Amino acid sequence: MVANEVTFYLAAVVLLALTVESCIKLLNRNTFGVTVMVYVTVFAWYFVDPFINPEQYDYLPSFLLEKSYGQVLLFLIGFRVFTPVAMRWIVRRRSSGIFDTRLTPEQILVGAGALWFVFFVIGIARMGGDVMGSVFPVDGRAGPSMWGRDALESSGSGFLISFGGYVFNAVTAFLGVLIFFQRRIAWRLFAGAMFAITLPYFFLAGARSHFLAAVLLCIITYLFYGRHLLILKLTILAIAFFCLNEGFKFVTAFRGTGFRDVLASENPYELMDEDMERQTGLNMIQELCFVNTYLETGGGSPAYGARYLNELLNFVPRMIWPSKPLIGIDYAKWRGFESDTSELGVNTTVSSGMIGGGVLNFGQIFGPFAAGILMALWTGLLIRWWEQRKSLLRLVLFMLGVGLTFNLGRDISLLVLWPVIFAYFFVRLAEIWATKRFQQLPQVATIAPANAVPVHVVAGRLSQ
Repeated sequence: MVANEVTFYLAAVVLLALTVESCIKLLNRNTFGVTVMVYVTVFAWYFVDPFINPEQYDYLPSFLLEKSYGQVLLFLIGFRVFTPVAMRWIVRRRSSGIFDTRLTPEQILVGAGALWFVFFVIGIARMGGDVMGSVFPVDGRAGPSMWGRDALESSGSGFLISFGGYVFNAVTAFLGVLIFFQRRIAWRLFAGAMFAITLPYFFLAGARSHFLAAVLLCIITYLFYGRHLLILKLTILAIAFFCLNEGFKFVTAFRGTGFRDVLASENPYELMDEDMERQTGLNMIQELCFVNTYLETGGGSPAYGARYLNELLNFVPRMIWPSKPLIGIDYAKWRGFESDTSELGVNTTVSSGMIGGGVLNFGQIFGPFAAGILMALWTGLLIRWWEQRKSLLRLVLFMLGVGLTFNLGRDISLLVLWPVIFAYFFVRLAEIWATKRFQQLPQVATIAPANAVPVHVVAGRLSQ
């Protein structure tokens, strides 16, 4: 169906042109090339699913698909136009937090490892000391997990549990990056062991976004900083992609009921329905069609930023704000997922996609531009961290942000970005601590426009 729409081809051509532009800038070491990660995200969430699940689009009216791909086109235009503005505003801002901390990769690993161990022990304690159950939550969402909680948890402990879960996710992702910067094999094995121990928890707990936040960061870092030949890197990348693709099929199918039968089966694929043998969940263009129908039929009206504001204030504990709005529940009910047995009133929540979220907030014309502006601001922040990469801590922040960008394709939400937000605070604390420890160190701040040679300010003198 999508192959019959003019706007599909227009959006595809613009996406291809912008991707080629970003790749050329990357080859020329222009930081604007970082925008390629957004284009990859758009391609994966909005252009892949119609070709791997075409029957899911047969019943959608042609005008809906045409309008939705037109909105993808508006998003791309808005993102490309506003990104240079965001870069000038964010990248050129004076930095007060980049220090030559003299912290070695081994010292950073020790700090991250200590933090990982603390939260790992707390998680095991929450599981009643069940180490195997903590690392391998084989019951998925149907059973307990280290950092699981009720959706409407109103006590102060609910906020602390969420905080612990996001920090644990962030520090695990940190470990996945630090592996490739250790100078001794023993330290690399130490980081790799902690990272590997944690991955089954994120995978079996059923939250694909948390697992991707950890593993994608490791894969991307290996691709750019691994010491192997490029052909070997690409081979390992292909194997990793295949494993992720196959593994997420099982996560989607069994995370609600658990994986015990899967682990006990000689041929796990026999337990899956035929329809589940194809990858699902990348259907944000389909969801964009539903969002447009939701607004056009009177199911809802543009929130004029209220949904984004609710996302921004979602960190406030329900104990303090008992009437805190439930995110996306009205839309999930309209989509037919209402449930009398669930405390949320729905048996599942629905991601509207990064473009669909903009449409729900600001309507069918301005909504895609709003989403493009938000992604441009996020990209500007990542470019700022990339230009501060002389600090390993800032480089890890950048890599964590890149790993989370793909998850923003489902929703531009703090629920996706909390790991990098908490990681930023810990990085700042580490920089402040190191600066106080080495009070004689000069401050090194990168103050450079996007297309210029970085200028380093050292001890009051300029060097270029």
